[in-house]
Amino acid sequence: MNGTDSALPVPSTPAMCPQCLAALDGLAPKTAPAARGGECFIQTHLAENADIRIHSAASSARPTVGDRNSHSDKITDASGRVVGTITGSGWKVYERAHDGHVLSYYREEIEFADGTVQTSGWMDSTAVWAGEWQSLHAVGTGGAYLGLIGVRQIRQEIPRELFRANIILCASGGR
Repeated sequence: MNGTDSALPVPSTPAMCPQCLAALDGLAPKTAPAARGGECFIQTHLAENADIRIHSAASSARPTVGDRNSHSDKITDASGRVVGTITGSGWKVYERAHDGHVLSYYREEIEFADGTVQTSGWMDSTAVWAGEWQSLHAVGTGGAYLGLIGVRQIRQEIPRELFRANIILCASGGR
Protein backbone atom coordinates (compact mmCIF):
# COMPACT_ATOMS: atom_id res chain seq x y z
CA MET A 1 0.00 0.00 0.00
CA ASN A 2 1.23 3.47 -0.71
CA GLY A 3 -0.35 5.11 2.33
CA THR A 4 -2.79 7.39 0.52
CA ASP A 5 -6.38 7.41 1.61
CA SER A 6 -9.03 6.53 -0.93
CA ALA A 7 -11.14 9.58 -1.69
CA LEU A 8 -14.27 7.43 -1.78
CA PRO A 9 -15.03 4.75 0.82
CA VAL A 10 -15.36 1.08 -0.14
CA PRO A 11 -17.74 -0.66 2.30
CA SER A 12 -16.01 -4.04 2.29
CA THR A 13 -12.57 -2.90 3.50
CA PRO A 14 -13.37 -2.92 7.25
CA ALA A 15 -14.26 -6.65 7.00
CA MET A 16 -11.13 -7.74 5.15
CA CYS A 17 -8.33 -9.82 6.69
CA PRO A 18 -4.75 -8.50 7.02
CA GLN A 19 -3.58 -10.57 4.02
CA CYS A 20 -6.20 -8.99 1.76
CA LEU A 21 -5.63 -5.48 3.10
CA ALA A 22 -1.90 -5.82 2.45
CA ALA A 23 -2.60 -6.66 -1.22
CA LEU A 24 -4.45 -3.40 -1.91
CA ASP A 25 -2.84 -0.51 -3.77
CA GLY A 26 -3.58 3.10 -2.87
CA LEU A 27 -6.11 2.38 -0.13
CA ALA A 28 -5.36 2.84 3.54
CA PRO A 29 -8.37 1.79 5.64
CA LYS A 30 -8.89 3.74 8.85
CA THR A 31 -10.39 0.74 10.67
CA ALA A 32 -8.73 -2.27 12.27
CA PRO A 33 -8.70 -5.33 10.01
CA ALA A 34 -10.84 -8.36 10.77
CA ALA A 35 -9.22 -11.65 11.71
CA ARG A 36 -8.44 -14.04 8.87
CA GLY A 37 -11.38 -16.34 8.35
CA GLY A 38 -10.88 -18.71 5.45
CA GLU A 39 -9.67 -18.81 1.89
CA CYS A 40 -9.28 -15.51 0.08
CA PHE A 41 -8.88 -14.74 -3.63
CA ILE A 42 -6.07 -12.32 -4.42
CA GLN A 43 -5.21 -11.44 -8.01
CA THR A 44 -2.91 -8.44 -8.37
CA HIS A 45 -0.79 -6.94 -11.15
CA LEU A 46 -3.38 -7.84 -13.76
CA ALA A 47 -3.68 -6.07 -17.12
CA GLU A 48 -7.15 -4.99 -18.17
CA ASN A 49 -7.46 -4.49 -21.92
CA ALA A 50 -10.46 -2.21 -22.29
CA ASP A 51 -13.05 -2.06 -25.05
CA ILE A 52 -14.97 1.07 -24.05
CA ARG A 53 -17.96 2.52 -25.86
CA ILE A 54 -18.40 6.16 -24.81
CA HIS A 55 -21.50 8.30 -25.13
CA SER A 56 -20.24 11.83 -24.47
CA ALA A 57 -22.39 14.68 -23.23
CA ALA A 58 -19.81 17.18 -24.51
CA SER A 59 -16.95 17.14 -26.98
CA SER A 60 -14.18 16.53 -24.46
CA ALA A 61 -11.50 13.85 -24.29
CA ARG A 62 -11.81 13.90 -20.48
CA PRO A 63 -14.78 12.80 -18.35
CA THR A 64 -17.72 15.22 -18.26
CA VAL A 65 -20.93 15.10 -16.23
CA GLY A 66 -23.56 13.45 -18.40
CA ASP A 67 -21.14 11.04 -20.10
CA ARG A 68 -21.91 7.35 -19.93
CA ASN A 69 -20.00 4.33 -21.09
CA SER A 70 -20.19 0.59 -21.40
CA HIS A 71 -17.22 -1.72 -21.56
CA SER A 72 -16.23 -5.31 -22.28
CA ASP A 73 -12.69 -5.94 -21.07
CA LYS A 74 -10.26 -8.84 -21.01
CA ILE A 75 -8.19 -9.44 -17.89
CA THR A 76 -4.77 -10.99 -18.37
CA ASP A 77 -2.15 -12.18 -15.90
CA ALA A 78 1.58 -11.38 -16.01
CA SER A 79 2.14 -14.06 -18.67
CA GLY A 80 -0.53 -12.55 -20.96
CA ARG A 81 -3.01 -15.40 -20.38
CA VAL A 82 -6.66 -14.28 -20.35
CA VAL A 83 -8.00 -15.08 -16.86
CA GLY A 84 -11.38 -13.35 -17.03
CA THR A 85 -13.69 -10.81 -18.62
CA ILE A 86 -15.43 -7.72 -17.31
CA THR A 87 -18.71 -6.33 -18.63
CA GLY A 88 -19.99 -3.11 -17.16
CA SER A 89 -21.27 0.43 -17.38
CA GLY A 90 -20.43 3.79 -15.87
CA TRP A 91 -22.23 7.09 -15.54
CA LYS A 92 -20.52 10.44 -14.89
CA VAL A 93 -23.06 12.02 -12.56
CA TYR A 94 -21.51 14.68 -10.37
CA GLU A 95 -18.80 17.32 -10.28
CA ARG A 96 -17.47 18.18 -6.82
CA ALA A 97 -17.55 21.92 -6.26
CA HIS A 98 -14.42 22.07 -4.10
CA ASP A 99 -12.02 20.49 -6.62
CA GLY A 100 -13.88 20.03 -9.93
CA HIS A 101 -13.43 16.24 -9.90
CA VAL A 102 -16.01 14.25 -11.86
CA LEU A 103 -17.50 11.34 -9.90
CA SER A 104 -18.91 8.29 -11.65
CA TYR A 105 -21.06 5.37 -10.60
CA TYR A 106 -20.02 1.95 -11.97
CA ARG A 107 -21.58 -1.53 -12.10
CA GLU A 108 -19.73 -4.54 -13.50
CA GLU A 109 -19.79 -8.31 -13.73
CA ILE A 110 -16.49 -10.16 -13.76
CA GLU A 111 -16.44 -13.70 -15.11
CA PHE A 112 -13.69 -16.17 -14.34
CA ALA A 113 -13.69 -19.85 -15.39
CA ASP A 114 -14.65 -20.88 -11.85
CA GLY A 115 -17.10 -18.16 -10.79
CA THR A 116 -18.47 -14.62 -10.98
CA VAL A 117 -17.98 -11.34 -9.13
CA GLN A 118 -20.08 -8.20 -9.25
CA THR A 119 -18.72 -4.74 -8.55
CA SER A 120 -20.40 -1.42 -7.91
CA GLY A 121 -19.68 1.95 -6.45
CA TRP A 122 -18.38 5.46 -6.89
CA MET A 123 -15.17 6.23 -8.71
CA ASP A 124 -13.33 9.55 -9.09
CA SER A 125 -12.95 9.68 -12.88
CA THR A 126 -10.66 12.71 -12.67
CA ALA A 127 -8.31 10.67 -10.44
CA VAL A 128 -8.46 7.79 -12.94
CA TRP A 129 -7.22 10.15 -15.66
CA ALA A 130 -4.43 11.27 -13.32
CA GLY A 131 -3.24 7.65 -13.08
CA GLU A 132 -4.37 7.15 -9.48
CA TRP A 133 -5.76 3.89 -8.09
CA GLN A 134 -9.52 3.75 -7.69
CA SER A 135 -11.56 1.06 -5.94
CA LEU A 136 -15.02 -0.48 -6.28
CA HIS A 137 -16.86 -2.73 -3.84
CA ALA A 138 -16.79 -6.36 -5.03
CA VAL A 139 -19.01 -9.32 -4.11
CA GLY A 140 -18.59 -12.94 -5.17
CA THR A 141 -21.91 -13.99 -6.70
CA GLY A 142 -21.22 -17.44 -8.11
CA GLY A 143 -18.98 -20.48 -8.15
CA ALA A 144 -15.76 -20.40 -6.15
CA TYR A 145 -16.32 -16.73 -5.18
CA LEU A 146 -19.85 -17.00 -3.79
CA GLY A 147 -20.03 -15.13 -0.49
CA LEU A 148 -16.60 -13.49 -0.70
CA ILE A 149 -16.42 -9.70 -0.39
CA GLY A 150 -13.70 -7.29 -1.30
CA VAL A 151 -12.35 -4.72 -3.69
CA ARG A 152 -11.69 -4.30 -7.41
CA GLN A 153 -9.04 -1.71 -8.14
CA ILE A 154 -7.99 -0.02 -11.36
CA ARG A 155 -5.32 2.44 -12.47
CA GLN A 156 -5.30 3.79 -16.01
CA GLU A 157 -2.05 3.35 -17.95
CA ILE A 158 -3.13 4.08 -21.54
CA PRO A 159 -6.27 6.24 -21.65
CA ARG A 160 -9.35 4.16 -22.35
CA GLU A 161 -7.21 1.19 -23.52
CA LEU A 162 -5.10 -0.34 -20.76
CA PHE A 163 -5.54 -0.43 -16.99
CA ARG A 164 -3.69 -2.16 -14.15
CA ALA A 165 -6.14 -4.12 -12.05
CA ASN A 166 -6.35 -5.91 -8.70
CA ILE A 167 -9.22 -8.11 -7.57
CA ILE A 168 -9.12 -9.03 -3.90
CA LEU A 169 -11.90 -11.03 -2.30
CA CYS A 170 -11.88 -11.92 1.37
CA ALA A 171 -13.61 -14.80 3.11
CA SER A 172 -13.53 -13.24 6.59
CA GLY A 173 -16.32 -10.78 5.92
CA GLY A 174 -18.65 -12.80 3.75
CA ARG A 175 -18.41 -16.51 4.51
